[in-house]
This record gives sequence, structure tokens and C-alpha cells, in this order.
Amino acid sequence: MNNEIKNNLRKEIRKKRESLSLKEKDFLSERIISNFLNEDILKNSKIIMSYMSFKNEVETKKLNDFLKSQGKTLILPRIIDNKIVPIKDEGKFFSGVFGVTEPIGEIFKGKIDLIIVPGIVFNNLGDRIGFGKGYYDRFLSNPLYKNSFKISLIYSFQINNNFSGDIFDEKVNKIITEKEIIEIL
Repeated sequence: MNNEIKNNLRKEIRKKRESLSLKEKDFLSERIISNFLNEDILKNSKIIMSYMSFKNEVETKKLNDFLKSQGKTLILPRIIDNKIVPIKDEGKFFSGVFGVTEPIGEIFKGKIDLIIVPGIVFNNLGDRIGFGKGYYDRFLSNPLYKNSFKISLIYSFQINNNFSGDIFDEKVNKIITEKEIIEIL
């Protein structure tokens, strides 16, 4: 796909997301998380990789705390040498690459049942446009995570069907917004 189109979509949706008030972000996040908590895949997953939300992404802090309270093993991403490294959440953090909160802890080397994948723009086919560094595409292409269920928690305005993914882009299996749940076949 043309990088200019991707960059324009990325810029447009980031601007819209960053313009949300704290009240709007919290309200929409609660609806999205509520929709997610009803999913069977969540109930049946023991090892879940999430992330620490950043710059008006759907709020994940309460979700992450809830997952741990339910006895789930929570894995969070850390960027090391331009790669995502899965770290078991032990409650210790630092400000990492781009100011994103990252975990301090041991590297998790096992399979992950469910991966919550961030991104900026998505289409109904499960294609996503991330931040442009390819971190998640490289991570998700690892054979260890090929069978992990991939889900994204996003605002409905992040859906845009005017793009298609590239051959190296990794798709998600399901998208949950405040308005709908999109199953990708």
C-alpha cells in the first residue's frame, strides 16, 4: 500500500483520537472494555498479552488490573533493540521508547493465548495501520504467536475501509469498539 495513504490515515485518526476529552475517552473506553469482558475468548484464555495505553488509546490500566485479579497471567510489551519482547507483569514499570510505560520483569518465553493488539486505523478485514515502526507485525509473525487469538480494542472512528493491508502486515481476529464487535473470518 502507498506509504503516503497510510501516513495520511495515521495522521488523521491520531488527530481525532488525541482530540478526545478525558471524559469522552473514559466513557468510550468503559463501553469498549465492557464489550470485551463478555467475550468467551477472554474467559477461556489463561495467558494474555495487553499493553499500557498511551496518548488517548482505549484505557487499559483498569483492564490489566482486572485481568490479574482474575488469575490471568498478564504479559506486557517492552521494546528492546527495536523489537517487542514479552515481559511478565510484576507491577514495576519505567518510561520506555516514545514515553510509553513499559514493564520491568522477566522475559516470557511461552505461548500466549490472547494478544490485545494496539493500532491507529483498522478495516473490517482485520488489517491495521500501527505507528509505522512494524514492531507488532514483526512480533506477531513469530511462529510462537501465529495461533494466538489477536483482538483490538478501539474507538469506532478508527475503522476505515479505504485501505488494505500489505503482505507483511499481520491481521487481527476480532475488533471491539463501543458500538460493535467485528469478527474477522
